[in-house]
Amino acid sequence: MPTVMSNHFSVKCGAFLAIAACALALPPAAGAGVQIWFSAAGNPVPVVRDGTTIRAAVEQLLAGPTPAERGQGIRSAVPLRTPLLSVTVERRIVTVDLGARFAAGRDEAALGGRVGQLVRTVRAIPSVRGVRILIEGGVPVGLFPGYDLRRPVAAPAERSTPAPQTRDLQQRLVDLGFLAPSGVTGIADVQTSTAVLGFQKWANLSRDGALGSTTVATLVRATRPSPALRVPGRRIEVQLRRQVGLLIQGNKVVRTVHISSGTGGLTPRGSFSIYRKERYSWSVPFKVWLPWASYFTGGIAFHEFAPVPTYPASHGCVRVSRYDAPMLFGFAESGTRVDVFDEAALS
Repeated sequence: MPTVMSNHFSVKCGAFLAIAACALALPPAAGAGVQIWFSAAGNPVPVVRDGTTIRAAVEQLLAGPTPAERGQGIRSAVPLRTPLLSVTVERRIVTVDLGARFAAGRDEAALGGRVGQLVRTVRAIPSVRGVRILIEGGVPVGLFPGYDLRRPVAAPAERSTPAPQTRDLQQRLVDLGFLAPSGVTGIADVQTSTAVLGFQKWANLSRDGALGSTTVATLVRATRPSPALRVPGRRIEVQLRRQVGLLIQGNKVVRTVHISSGTGGLTPRGSFSIYRKERYSWSVPFKVWLPWASYFTGGIAFHEFAPVPTYPASHGCVRVSRYDAPMLFGFAESGTRVDVFDEAALS
């Protein structure tokens, strides 16, 4: 799944609504109607509309200001006729899936305005603690935990927000396919660092495994990686320059993992397929057990090994961390295609 930097936005502001997704009803104390946020003279302004569900609030926002409201100078940054694909609620998180029209254009300020209106509108509903925005079912592409967008922002000094929390950033890594859902612990542990290394490699950042300011700033605006090749079916791309492995199904990246290939170019380039799998494989030349081994050419395999440095360091195999090796082993079925290449050679 695509390039790391994007002008598309997505917002996930904390956690979410503890009601069944099928109901989507407002709490009894929500008051008459729903509060819809537009703008006037560059400032956020609310209007009250009829409605009793979260979906109704979003639909009213997408419908835009009424002619009377426009006569009062009220405007919307959300493009007219933006399709609403779905609204779901899970664990007090409201997920709004919109058509691509919502993210159209390259004006970052306009996109930010759209996101702000949607988040303010949904978070005006009591009990909502967070909003996730998807574009046509894609992953969230922005993370702004701690925002209280129910209040107008009147001065630049009020626009600063708390730094994203570890749990939010871990969820972001899950959303982008760098971390397993079980890794969302709120603790910046080794598993998180391993996922961060994979992200830093993909984003061409300094590779230290730490959630520093540059990494976080890039992470909150990133999109899921996309394959370099367009090939149908289940396969794995090993991108040697980045030192990552992309697990791909139907030209969509399921997971991106931090790997270390053969030093000095020892990992063969080309297209291969998984032909042998062993839960524990004994390496005769190096006299060591190789857990979760999936062989794709000769004696070259994906397997668990420690350490997995940020650079090519193996004797030719593709090293994978203990956090990703079992998952990759399960994905790499017999016959699964494996493409190994230097990305620069494709350009």
